[in-house]
Amino acid sequence: MDSVYTQIRMPSGRYLTAHVSCVYGYDDCFMNIAVHALNEDRDVSQGLCGNDDGNADNDLTQGGLPYPAYPPEPIQFAKSFR
Repeated sequence: MDSVYTQIRMPSGRYLTAHVSCVYGYDDCFMNIAVHALNEDRDVSQGLCGNDDGNADNDLTQGGLPYPAYPPEPIQFAKSFR
C-alpha cells in the first residue's frame, strides 16, 4: 500500500489533514480529509462537515434546513455547496 499524508495549517490555528492511500495491484485509491476547527468556530460554522454543535443528527443540512434526501446521495450533496 502506498500512502501520502499532508497537513495544511492556517494562520488562525485551524488546519486540515489529508491522507491518500492506494493499494498495489488495484486502481482504487481513497482519501480521508479531516478539518480541525477552533473552539470559537463551534455553533457558527456550517457546510459539508456540519455545524459542529456536537449533534451528529443535524449535520446533513443545507442552508440551515435538513437535507431532503435520506440517505443523502453524496455527489449531489457535495455539489449543492458550490
